[in-house]
Amino acid sequence: MIHGASLDGATATNNIAMEHRHGIKTDNTTTPQSPIESDVYTLQDDDPLSLPSERLLPDQSNGKKLSQQNIALIKSSGINLVWILTWYLFATFLSVYNKWMFSEEHYNFQFPLFVSSTHMVVQFTFAGLSLLLVPKIRPTKRPSVKDYILKVFPCALATSLDIGLSNFSLKTITLSFYTMCKSSTLAFVLIFAFLFRLEKPSFKLIGIIFIILIGVLLMVSDETEFEIVGFICVMTASICGGIRWALTEVLLRKESMGLTNPFASIFFLAPAQGIILFILAAPVEGYPTIFRSAFFVSFSEGIHTTGIILAGGCLAFCMIMAEFFLIKRTSVVTLSVCGIFKEVATIFISTLVFGDILTIINSIGLCITLFGIALYNWLKIQRATRQGRKDVHDQELEGMLDNNDENDLNHQHHRHSREPMYSMVAESTPILMVDGAMTNYRDHVDSDSDDNLSINKNHTREQYELR
Repeated sequence: MIHGASLDGATATNNIAMEHRHGIKTDNTTTPQSPIESDVYTLQDDDPLSLPSERLLPDQSNGKKLSQQNIALIKSSGINLVWILTWYLFATFLSVYNKWMFSEEHYNFQFPLFVSSTHMVVQFTFAGLSLLLVPKIRPTKRPSVKDYILKVFPCALATSLDIGLSNFSLKTITLSFYTMCKSSTLAFVLIFAFLFRLEKPSFKLIGIIFIILIGVLLMVSDETEFEIVGFICVMTASICGGIRWALTEVLLRKESMGLTNPFASIFFLAPAQGIILFILAAPVEGYPTIFRSAFFVSFSEGIHTTGIILAGGCLAFCMIMAEFFLIKRTSVVTLSVCGIFKEVATIFISTLVFGDILTIINSIGLCITLFGIALYNWLKIQRATRQGRKDVHDQELEGMLDNNDENDLNHQHHRHSREPMYSMVAESTPILMVDGAMTNYRDHVDSDSDDNLSINKNHTREQYELR
């Protein structure tokens, strides 16, 4: 009897302990604790050992999550702004550098092809070191010798002509006029996309071509310092740019080429581009003329000139990396919008630094051209969005997208859009503007997932963390 009584006492003690913890009334003598007095509400909402009844109240939990989301969104927006300003900084410095370097009124180094070939060596070196030091960005595939000759080399040739002629034109025309003329590149991109059957001709796209060309005609018609040689060079560069981006899209449709990120793109394209520019510089500029000029008259002067040339290559590489990290953190939408404002900023800075004159007709033509570019980007984004919506169900199963989340909509572009956004900067690497081609790199290297995860819904965040 004593033994049985002790068992009953132990059972009663256990029941009281359970009642005290959970506030469960098992008989008429037990009074549950109120929510305010109970210790269970001191447990953290994210405690994996907490039972549903032990979690924070819904209002408290939602308020806490909302606060965390706002902080993460502000942090992410701040970092994005830093990358945008960094891109603007390097791109503007590069444009001003090129004009200052080749203009007769300034440094007057009259050998742009030689300088461009040297820049390719600098970019190849930095890209090679990046691939060597960061194994994660190394491409798993590489183009065969046949593919390199038949597919990569033509793209490198068009890119070399684009860069070389762009820099050559800056010897005689103003930076603002150069920027306005280069904005016509998109029209030639569409023309060659039609020829290569990359785009289906439509009234909308043909209308965009006419809008851009009308804007260019207005800009050219009222140019105060018109130079026919420089104009021919920059327009030829724009045509080469159209061929270049069209060939780039052909390359990107072949995943076996291994051009999965800008580091790999520069590594494979820069050698061919450097060789082409180096060969072109021989008959056009003449190496005896280059090294007998006043810029290499002495050893110290040669070191000074070499340092200035190498600085331009570093600027070009930094600009490409800033573009890449900007689009990696945001989307092609952000880059395309920022690119339009960058063109305006470049023209504004050229008026301040070099005293370029922009007439009312020039301004109207520029606005028309930029409107055409913006309209094209809007159409591409709309098409990418429609295509992405078809895959929403599969994406939700993967835990990668939520239709009601604006940030996840950016991921929709990243994972399913292969719509190219073209840069007006000649030194930009072709792979950079094609968002879909960067998917593999993003999935393996993106170390900034904390910002993206924080502004997603809880179930999406858990899916990311599991991955």
